Amino acid sequence: MTEDEFWEHIRATRHADPAEHADRLTARLAKVPEEEILDFIHLWDEASWRAYRRDLWGAAYLINGGCSDDEFQYFRWWLILQGRVVYEAAITDPDSLAEVLDGEDEVEAVVGPGREAWFAATGTVEDHAGYVAFNRARKFRHPKPPMPPPLARRWDFDDDNEARRRFPRLAAMYLGDDDSE
Repeated sequence: MTEDEFWEHIRATRHADPAEHADRLTARLAKVPEEEILDFIHLWDEASWRAYRRDLWGAAYLINGGCSDDEFQYFRWWLILQGRVVYEAAITDPDSLAEVLDGEDEVEAVVGPGREAWFAATGTVEDHAGYVAFNRARKFRHPKPPMPPPLARRWDFDDDNEARRRFPRLAAMYLGDDDSE
C-alpha cells in the first residue's frame, strides 16, 4: 500500500464522528488483502509518530484543556482521521487547526481501524493467542516498526501567554480574550 492509498482509505470513509469514521475505515480495510491491512497499520503508526511533536502536544493540551501521553496519542489518531490536508497543515503549523475546530469540542479518537480490520479479515479471535498472531504478522511484514522522534525542548503548556504566542488563533478560540492587557 502506498501513502497515497493510505490517505485515500481515510478520505473515502470520512465521517464527522471519529468512532463512525473508524468503523467505516475498519469495514473498508477488512475487505483488502491481509498484507495491505498490515501496510495500512504501518503507515498509520508512521503518521502517528510523525505527529509526535512538542508543538502539536501543546496545541492538543490547549484544545482539550490538558493532555496526558495517552490522550496525546488519541489526539494524533484524531488528527490522522481528519485526512491528509488537515494532517499535513497541522504538522507544518499546529495553529492551522483553528480552521477545522469550533472551539467547543475536545478532540480525540480512541480507535484502531487497522488492527480491528486485521482481526476481522483473518477471523482471528481477539484474545492472547490472537494478539500474539497479530504482532507476529506485523513484525513479519514490517520488521522495523516506526519509532518516535525526539521531542523538542519542554515548555509550560499551562502558560497562557506562551500558548497565545505559539498558537494565536487556537488561543483566541480556547482561552478567549487576553485579560493581562
